Amino acid sequence: MDGVLDAFLRLAGTIVLETLALVVWNVGTRPPWNMVRDVRASLRNPRALFAGIVSLAVGLIFVAAAVILLVPAVPNPSHFVPVEIFTLIVALAIESLVGNDLRRLGGGAHGPGTS
Repeated sequence: MDGVLDAFLRLAGTIVLETLALVVWNVGTRPPWNMVRDVRASLRNPRALFAGIVSLAVGLIFVAAAVILLVPAVPNPSHFVPVEIFTLIVALAIESLVGNDLRRLGGGAHGPGTS
């Protein structure tokens, strides 16, 4: 594959994987105080705590895969962090645009303030 095409596809794949992590975590649509409330409530409910741990693990797997995919696309190690921040910001924007629809398709919670 051509070097530019390879780097572009790796960048796009990284953005997709990070978007999926944010969709699983439901980051873009929930205010921080709702997340804190949900974490506090899950400490009293073992089933909710387990679901939260699984969701954290799945999101971390997506992020780890994104980082592994991105590493070969950034030839200069000093540029890795700015590129990763860029992909994360793009993923956050995409999640805010289509996150609710993706969660709806996946059968998960959707919308602001959902637990």
